[in-house]
Amino acid sequence: MKNERLLEFASPEWSANPEGQGVICSQYGAYLAFQASGVGEVRLTFADEYSGLTWTLMVDGQDEQQLTVDGTNLVIALREEKHQYQLILDQWDTNQVAFWQQGLILSNLAFEGVADVMAILPNEEESESRPYITFVGDSIVAGELMAGVAHDRHRPSQSFPAIVARDLKQPLNRIAYGGTGLTNSAPFQEPKAIDALWRVGQDVPRRRVHTDKVVVAYGLNDANYGATAEDFAFGLRVYLLELVKRFHQAHFYLLTPWNGQFKEIFEEEASRFDCFTIVDTSSWQIATRPTHPDVAAHAKIAKELELIL
Repeated sequence: MKNERLLEFASPEWSANPEGQGVICSQYGAYLAFQASGVGEVRLTFADEYSGLTWTLMVDGQDEQQLTVDGTNLVIALREEKHQYQLILDQWDTNQVAFWQQGLILSNLAFEGVADVMAILPNEEESESRPYITFVGDSIVAGELMAGVAHDRHRPSQSFPAIVARDLKQPLNRIAYGGTGLTNSAPFQEPKAIDALWRVGQDVPRRRVHTDKVVVAYGLNDANYGATAEDFAFGLRVYLLELVKRFHQAHFYLLTPWNGQFKEIFEEEASRFDCFTIVDTSSWQIATRPTHPDVAAHAKIAKELELIL
């Protein structure tokens, strides 16, 4: 399948591979979406053997199963009658910096024995009337959640961005990387928050899609790792300008950190604009230590957000 055609099935977290065949991403929660009629197969072919590469198969909006890739191919049986399918990237056994620097490359997407297949994500023209909802932030936004006792794994399909997008019936765009923040105090500095808005890798431009709502959740890692109020205010000021530049037609919802820090700074810096709504999350009682929020907590965040969006 040619790259242009492949991108029709790929969420905005994927870009054309600048070095050859296929598409590339650096984002847990990146997904492929399509509608198919009749029994057949879909085959995903990857550029390499990615250790522990795991996906969630969703059918008609419901999680069906997790699938681990053995080798360079993932083959999935399609069902009788017409269904909508999503394949959501859960996990790859690599560190975040390597993920960003190398990217994960899907070389090909092939359908076999299927009577009718169509892409269901809006193209550039359609996104004006069917806009994406965009979520930007750290590991919690990326869908890393508590999956057992003191054990965290990525399950993006169960995270609050995915729940909100499904409930609002909007396609989802996610820009989120674990450990990141808006100051040099955040434990991960690659990718920088601003770099991630524009690229999916060091030299790979991020595709632009029309979005009407952007939900931003930054500041927790800055607060947890000792950022001063002065440093955070400066980092937030620069970042808000970049957000407006990147998504100039959207309204922004800034979630204050779950631990209640920096609320006054958010209010002061956002007051310079008329396109930001501050969402105080301190009353939601979302615990973020020693593990990430669990599925129930993500559902609670989604419920609170939907009252505002």
